[in-house]
Amino acid sequence: MTTEYVKPRGLNAPKANVEQFAEDTAKKLGFNVHDSIEDFVQRMSGRLLIGSSGHGDDESGSIIASSFDEWTIYVSRHTSLTRDRFTIAHELGHLLLHLGPIKNANPDAIMRATRWVDLDDPEQKRAEWEANWFAAGFLMPQEAFSIAYDTGGAASAALKFGVSLSAAKIRAQSLGL
Repeated sequence: MTTEYVKPRGLNAPKANVEQFAEDTAKKLGFNVHDSIEDFVQRMSGRLLIGSSGHGDDESGSIIASSFDEWTIYVSRHTSLTRDRFTIAHELGHLLLHLGPIKNANPDAIMRATRWVDLDDPEQKRAEWEANWFAAGFLMPQEAFSIAYDTGGAASAALKFGVSLSAAKIRAQSLGL
């Protein structure tokens, strides 16, 4: 018997609202920018596995969630720790933004989000953007990131927030720094 998975769909929430939700969520759940995201996943009763879920996610991360209490994030064996940190936060974004509407529509549904989305499906593309916005806000809160970037530039901010230089540059550009 094969499991039928449901892909996340975008909420069409404004970017600023998604980022603020991410920052508020981090505060509410006690995640600080220097914390281990791996420990955070464990504290939230999630599972984190290195390797593939078996569904074409060898090169990137994915999440399979049957509920807010039962979910697993997969990270690639081929990526850096800083990339993994962003990937994990991205998958948390799918969990916290997109699982609720899926479960409301069908309580028995299981969500699976992978890097590979149908580029002709604007709802899937939007869900990926939203998960990226969530990860950026969760890991690099606007005020703290702006101060770090203004003080030491992208490389310094990347080190402070435990993200890749690329993620720090994109966050800075997004914030108009």
